[in-house]
Amino acid sequence: MKKTDVRRERELRRREGYRGHILQAAKRVILRTGYSALTMDDVAREARLSKATVYKYVAGKGALLLEILGHSFDHLRERLGLLVEAVLRSGEDMSHFNRVLGMDKAILKLMRVFVTAPGRAGAATPADRKLLAMVKHKRQEMIEVGARVLEAGIASGEFRSMDPRQAATFVEAALQGYMHMRVWQSGTPLSPTAAEGLTRFIIEGIRNPDLSGKEA
Repeated sequence: MKKTDVRRERELRRREGYRGHILQAAKRVILRTGYSALTMDDVAREARLSKATVYKYVAGKGALLLEILGHSFDHLRERLGLLVEAVLRSGEDMSHFNRVLGMDKAILKLMRVFVTAPGRAGAATPADRKLLAMVKHKRQEMIEVGARVLEAGIASGEFRSMDPRQAATFVEAALQGYMHMRVWQSGTPLSPTAAEGLTRFIIEGIRNPDLSGKEA
């Protein structure tokens, strides 16, 4: 490996280390004070970094929240089973954090953007809509990860021919629905076979395999 490549890799690891440290600090602040009260000064103090250094890695408060919500999806594996397990584990890890966000007035106001048309009374500010667009973009990135996994399976013959992005959207909706249901089961540990069961359901569906080749 060339010296320039070694330096580049070392710098990348250093930046990722700083970024992860800042995100963890921001999560701790939000868990203590809520998102509305969060300031970049708070994050800098919690991370024991200068405010200028924090801004070097995160663009602002809205971008910080987006990074936290999307951070756990950055290292998803290339197989569907591992992908499902990573999503479920990520949901479990973020469950308490999401409950805190769900009680935050600023977040509840932002969520109303989904049902309030632009120009109507109570419509979101341009800044809120920009943040929401970023969240939607991050969600689409997650679907693209799933689509690439499905495309690889189709190319290898492991999966049947299908529209991979549409299928990935369905899979993502199923996983989000399962994690939403987990909110109502607070205190119940995630079953160690949940990811395996969901993966099998996604791949095999509910059709009786004994009817293979027959009219259903």
